[in-house]
Amino acid sequence: MVELRGVITSMLTPFSEQYSLDDEILAQELEYQLQAGVDGICILGGTGEGLSLNPTERLRVVDITVDVVKGRVPIVVGCFIPMESEIVEFANAIEEKGASAMMITPPPFYKHNARQFELLLERISQQTTLPLVLFNSPSRVSINLGAENVIRYVNKFPNIIGVKESSGTLKDVIQIGQALPGGCNLLQGIDDAFLPSLASGAAGGIMAFACPMPTILTNIFSSWQTSDNQTALQKQLSIIPVMKIIGREPMPILVKEAMNVVGRPMGPTRPPLYQPSLEDKKALWKEMEALLAG
Repeated sequence: MVELRGVITSMLTPFSEQYSLDDEILAQELEYQLQAGVDGICILGGTGEGLSLNPTERLRVVDITVDVVKGRVPIVVGCFIPMESEIVEFANAIEEKGASAMMITPPPFYKHNARQFELLLERISQQTTLPLVLFNSPSRVSINLGAENVIRYVNKFPNIIGVKESSGTLKDVIQIGQALPGGCNLLQGIDDAFLPSLASGAAGGIMAFACPMPTILTNIFSSWQTSDNQTALQKQLSIIPVMKIIGREPMPILVKEAMNVVGRPMGPTRPPLYQPSLEDKKALWKEMEALLAG
């Protein structure tokens, strides 16, 4: 079974100014990420506007990604569809196309509790052989799964190969990082907590800021691996001001704006995600330009 570790880019989905899916830019950006040395690709995740795509478009993103990646790194595909039957259908379709794993959260709006989500995991696991990544993101759904539940799920369902932890709760990161069995890795989802998570037992992260500047995050990871803690800390601290600004708007509005700063635009976000305020845009440009200047 595939192992997820290192820097996994949470990919943006590019659109034209008319909001159509831009296949060519997606392919170019995927290749850019691979050449930058990332360890995995996550599409249709928290940065990928998957809920703004129709089913045909989602599968097209998977097709393009598999065609470009060609097995060089694992491909994680986000699935935030709230219907069990559609989740299973999607899982089986993307497994056939060549996806490495599917990432899921408790369904939004329904206010799942830990037991309800466990039942969903059980039923999905009975109907597909595709490995799963749990995405604990309480800011996006109604529940913080918590360390105890996450560890229980992983021990019960051997098809879970990763946990993307985005709760921001350090004690849960530490507890999960020390308790996960072999074959399942902890992956941080909050970019400015990447280094502390590595120190707490994480094997990597699925991160949005890898879109505009993947090498900062790969440098954090490689420096940590070689015990160059000072460099890792300096790189981690350098992105905190930018990430604070990115958090002012819904994901991925200001990540797409950051792509404009680095000269690799990926178009607008699809409504109902709209342009950032002028104040936020100016603040982002200022911090991004300072970061690029070193």
